[in-house]
Amino acid sequence: MKKILSAVAISIVVLLSTVLVLHLGQKPSEESPYLFTRDWIGKGNLWVFDQPPLAYLRELGATGTAFSVYYHGFNEYDWDYVKTLHRHGFKVTANLPLGQGTTTENMQLREEAAKRDIHNNPIFLLGLEGLYNMCGNHPLWREFLMNRIAEQARGGVDGILLDEPGDLGDCFCDHCMQAFNHYLADHYSPGELQHLFGIADLSSFNYREYLLAHGGSHWWDDPNQQLQTAYLQFRYSERVKFIGELIQHARQAAGWELPVTANVYGLEPNHQIFVPLLDFVIFEMPLTLEVHPNMPHLRPRPGKHFTTYLLAEALDPEKSFSAFPDVFELLHLSEDEWWLWRQWLAEARALGASFMIPYQAYVYGGERSYTLPADRISPYIRFFAEHPQYYENLERIAKIALLYDLHSTLINQYTWRTCPAWESFENLGLMLQEAHLPFEVVYRGDGKFVKKPLTLEGLEKYSVVVVPRYYDLDQDTLNLLQQYSAGGGLVLKCDDLADDSQLIPTLKGLKIDFGLETNASQDLSLVAYRGKDSLLVHLINYRYNRQALDFSDLTNIRVTLTLPEGLTLEGKTLKILSPDEGELTLDFIPEGGRVTFTLPRLHCYSVASFE
Repeated sequence: MKKILSAVAISIVVLLSTVLVLHLGQKPSEESPYLFTRDWIGKGNLWVFDQPPLAYLRELGATGTAFSVYYHGFNEYDWDYVKTLHRHGFKVTANLPLGQGTTTENMQLREEAAKRDIHNNPIFLLGLEGLYNMCGNHPLWREFLMNRIAEQARGGVDGILLDEPGDLGDCFCDHCMQAFNHYLADHYSPGELQHLFGIADLSSFNYREYLLAHGGSHWWDDPNQQLQTAYLQFRYSERVKFIGELIQHARQAAGWELPVTANVYGLEPNHQIFVPLLDFVIFEMPLTLEVHPNMPHLRPRPGKHFTTYLLAEALDPEKSFSAFPDVFELLHLSEDEWWLWRQWLAEARALGASFMIPYQAYVYGGERSYTLPADRISPYIRFFAEHPQYYENLERIAKIALLYDLHSTLINQYTWRTCPAWESFENLGLMLQEAHLPFEVVYRGDGKFVKKPLTLEGLEKYSVVVVPRYYDLDQDTLNLLQQYSAGGGLVLKCDDLADDSQLIPTLKGLKIDFGLETNASQDLSLVAYRGKDSLLVHLINYRYNRQALDFSDLTNIRVTLTLPEGLTLEGKTLKILSPDEGELTLDFIPEGGRVTFTLPRLHCYSVASFE
């Protein structure tokens, strides 16, 4: 997570190169035996950024640290920190940025293996002069990363976090162009190369020169749509293959199945392709429209992110996902805005995920680091720990399925359609959240990077399937949707609507009981669950007062729930629990298979539970 600038300062870089030499390539001996396991990985894992002191971790009851040690490779200072945390029961992950030249002091390597634009100029990370963005296909940089990850794996860590797995930024260096030619040779016959791309002699073909000859400077300027698509498929395939090789190399060096995670930014399509390789997921995500004005699905602080967490669960329901703000967000946040962090953590936990806590987190473009006071967030963390029944072994109540199709958002029929398809998916999810229409995401993989098929059984749990705009569904998926429709399900294709704003009126006009109703405004979001013999609702307030740095109360919130089949409220009490205030008992009105209650006040987050 772009520690780049501060990393230069950390040129305690490798305390003494002699110490490095002594320890490179060998796992230091432990002071006392430490058992490496994977059984600690879980959805409730709470991570803290960087290297917080023990007292901070204890107060939070954290799992351990992420983006933490060995940024510059193995060194005694970090190794002592690892041993200290292990002695006290905390886990530590190493930090391996894959594109930051500042991870090495070798200036010759930085300059030689840096990415090159189409005019052969070096590409700098985030456009900052001297901060080289390294080429993922350059053999010298690959060799460096292989050595570095092995060094970290032998450094006694519990896991490794790969930053920038997506190899951001186009590179047109000779190594990338040669790799593309190898890909074309492996996937197309000479006849296909000629017919599809007009390439008569692959040995003399150079994609960089081809683009320049057509007046282009990026892949999207390619006039041949099929060649453009082949180039994207090459980039994704080559990167996924190399990330897989890195992970296997780390495990061989460690001598055990060392867990690996990666910063799959925003769960965007070109980062979802790495998730099947990972053991758990920690990722940055854009949170607010103020910082990301080109993302219309976002809203002003604190943002609304049901869709992201539901997408994560649909992609891999068994994996642990932990989010964290994009480092650009931290520049605009005061350390006094701890109410936001409470709300972000509550939102994530209510949707089966978690949220990482910052300790001296790097702030891009700022002169400071960012630390959240432990005592400000610990009441929420204790609440989650003391009430696991509100977060585990539950069945979400939802009759609407929002279809996510990886192919449509990654490659599509035409590459220009991928971004509108992704934006439509995110925008529709936000609309459903704000309209208080309970929904889930159903995921269809592309069959190559994510082998997750859509099934009729999976669709039949829902009354309606919503298909975003610009989707390029294959015939098998279209047939499946037709089967679902023939069985009584409704398929709503947004391409058939005048615009996305028609979705909510169309759904409400169906007169379907979606299981939840409320008189609340868009400032409230709700997610309902059925337990073994219980019914509960998470209520989350989004009315944030930026002057007061606090949430403004929502009042007199009426909620009506449809009772799931087989569930009775006889003998049950309605409890309102919150980390913000004491427990409350409310009256409720059961009538006609439904139950209604009114919550007098919601400050930030509460759980309403019939138990």
